Amino acid sequence: MKRHLNRRGKILVLSMSLIILISGIFVIKGLNQKEELHILESTDNYDLKIDYPNIENKKIKQKVDEYVKKQKDAFLNNVKEVEDIEQPKYDFNLSVNVNDYKDITHVYMLTFAYTGGAHYTRDDTSLYYDSKTKEFVDLKYFFKDEESFKKLSSIAYYYVLKLEDKKFDELWVKKGTDPTIDNYRHFNFKDEGLELLFPPYQVASWADGEIKITIPYEEINDLLKEEYRNKSKEEEVVSIIPEVRDLTKYQDKKLIAFTFDDGPSETNTNYLLDNLDKYDAKVTFFVLGSRVNSNKETIKRAYLEGNDIGSHTYNHRNLNLLSDVALMDEVKKTNDAIKGVIGKSPTLLRPPYGNLTDHGKELANMNIVLWNIDPLDWKYKDKNRVANEIIEHAHDGAIVLVHDIYKSSVEGALLAMEELQKQGYAFVTINEMAQLRGIKLDTTTSYFSMKKQ
Repeated sequence: MKRHLNRRGKILVLSMSLIILISGIFVIKGLNQKEELHILESTDNYDLKIDYPNIENKKIKQKVDEYVKKQKDAFLNNVKEVEDIEQPKYDFNLSVNVNDYKDITHVYMLTFAYTGGAHYTRDDTSLYYDSKTKEFVDLKYFFKDEESFKKLSSIAYYYVLKLEDKKFDELWVKKGTDPTIDNYRHFNFKDEGLELLFPPYQVASWADGEIKITIPYEEINDLLKEEYRNKSKEEEVVSIIPEVRDLTKYQDKKLIAFTFDDGPSETNTNYLLDNLDKYDAKVTFFVLGSRVNSNKETIKRAYLEGNDIGSHTYNHRNLNLLSDVALMDEVKKTNDAIKGVIGKSPTLLRPPYGNLTDHGKELANMNIVLWNIDPLDWKYKDKNRVANEIIEHAHDGAIVLVHDIYKSSVEGALLAMEELQKQGYAFVTINEMAQLRGIKLDTTTSYFSMKKQ
C-alpha cells in the first residue's frame, strides 16, 4: 500500500533521487576505470551497498551493467514513495565477483534486498564466458554429451541427499537436480572438484539457505571433455607463520587500534601495508569472505606482516535479519575462506552495520569487535576529513573504523597516524591491544574500545 507524501516528504524523496542518480552515474563510470568501485548509501529508510569489480571485456560488462541497473531500479522503486518506515530499515546488497578457470571467466552476481516481510529476497545470476570462442557458455558446454550431463544430474542428486544434518524432501531435491540447464546455473571448477550451488528454494526451503556441494573429479572426469578434466588429487598446504613483535615497549604508551572493513583491495590494502612500517603500526582487517579468494596474496601478506585478519561476514548482510542457518553460513563461509589462505580460522568478527543480537553472538561464537571512532570515510571520501576526525576523537584504547576499499580512507588513516605518533600513540591490532590491556576476549561481549583495566 502506497503512503501519501506531504510537501516535506516529496522534497526528501526528490533529494534522495538526485543522490541516487549521481551515484548511479558514478557506478557506471567506474566500470570504465582501472580500479574497483564500491558504493555505500545510507538514509533514514534504507542502506544500499554495491560492489563492482573492474570489467574490461565489453560483452561481459554490458550484461553486468544491465543486471546492476535492473536490480537497483527495482529496489529503489519499492522505497521511493516511502516517507518513513519502522525498523528494520530496507536493505540492498549487490556484489559482482569475477573468477577465471582456464579460458573461462565466471561472473557471479548476487543481490539481497529487504523491503519488508519475513526475510530478504535473493537473486543469483551467473555468467560464463569462453575467451577462446568469445561466447557465453553453460555447464553442458564442459560435458562430452547429453548423456554425460544426465549422469551428472544423478550424482548431484545423491550428493545433496547425503549432506549431513539435513532432512530433505526427496521429491523437492529430485526436481531441483533434474538434468535441465536451469538447475545448474551456478557452478565453479575448483581444485578439489566441481562445485554446484543451489539457491534457496531450488532443492530445499529458505531456512536451509543455499545448498552447495562439491563433486570430486574422480567421479566426473570421464564425463567431462578432455580439456576440462583434472586428475590431480594434490591439495595446497598452507603453512604461514606471522610476524610477532615484542609488545613490552608499548606497555606505557597510549594505544589505538585502526581497523579496516570491506576489503581487501589489491591496490589500496597493499598501499596501506607499504606504509605501516613508517609508523611502527599493525592494524586489523575485517575482510569480506566473498573477496578472499580473489585477494589471497594480499591477505597472506597482511597476515605474514603481523596484522590481524578478522571476519566481516561473507556478503555484508544485516545479521539481525537472517535466519539462524543463514547467519551461521555467513560466518562459516568466511572463516573457511580465510583458513584456506592463512591456515587458521579468524577469531574476530565485525558484524555489518554493527548489528548482532545476543542470540546472534551465541550462533557466531566469535569475539565481536565494534568501534567508537567513525569518520564516515565511506560517505565523504575526503582524506583530510578522515584524518581530522580520527585525530580529534583519538584517545587511549580507541578503536577506529575505516574502509580499505577507498583510497581516501587509507590515505586519511596514514595522515592520522603521522600526527598521532607525535602525540605518543602506538598503533596495535585488536589482539595486541587486548593482550596489552590484560583483557581476555569474551564471545558474549561487544568491544567498542579497550580501556586500561
